Amino acid sequence: MLLRDFYMFPQADTLPQLINKIEKYCRAQVTFPLLNLNDDWRDAEYDFNRLFVGPQALLAPPYASAYLETEPQLMGNSTQEIRGLLHALGLSVRDENQIPDDHISYEIELCLVLIKQAPQQPIYQEALAWLVSDHMGHWLPKFIANSENQAQTPLLLAITRVLSLWFNDLQRRIS
Repeated sequence: MLLRDFYMFPQADTLPQLINKIEKYCRAQVTFPLLNLNDDWRDAEYDFNRLFVGPQALLAPPYASAYLETEPQLMGNSTQEIRGLLHALGLSVRDENQIPDDHISYEIELCLVLIKQAPQQPIYQEALAWLVSDHMGHWLPKFIANSENQAQTPLLLAITRVLSLWFNDLQRRIS
């Protein structure tokens, strides 16, 4: 859930607490930079916006459709596939039609919901396998590579490493 929260446009004043929680869980595998100065946090915030929010063209768009569509676009077929899956499972995203359903935060949360429900209902296990292998497996590695190549701060590089480790572990557990 911490990764979900990180990628869902955190407020600048909540970023340090969120990063500290992520670091607590991941310090054995990922080295986080020491950030004590306001300038360090401001640089990380600017880097986050440059990569994932804008206002300029996004260097690492956090939407599956940006990577899966023939012509990069938001709210494309991949967004509709995720929305269809959510609705078939009786779920929906918060802020539907405001933030595309294939935003990385929503997909991380969907994975967590499906993992929790999979032991009780085989349909959730099938949905999780499709989501991880056939959907996220085709776009998330590209997103991670864009994030690694475009990040300018050690903090964003560390978070990208955490995301990569999480997804690799998820793929291993699903296969």
